[in-house]
Amino acid sequence: MKIRNYSCGLIVTIVGLALYSYYVRELLTALSLFSVAFFFLALVGLGALLIWCASVQVAIWAGPASRNVVAYSRRLIAANARP
Repeated sequence: MKIRNYSCGLIVTIVGLALYSYYVRELLTALSLFSVAFFFLALVGLGALLIWCASVQVAIWAGPASRNVVAYSRRLIAANARP
């Protein structure tokens, strides 16, 4: 029980001293800003993927003429995906 208390105290002391440093605070701020930016970028990408999947499903429900558009878009994506 004592060792756990000492370990927690040591960890809190190290974190407190690290946050006291200007450079550590600057790095943590940059990390948090980039993390938020990449999170929103991932949300935008996921939203675009979900919208595309929903449009494919709507085109399938719409009928045969729309299936040709879906097939065309898949061929177009496959052609542009190759290096």
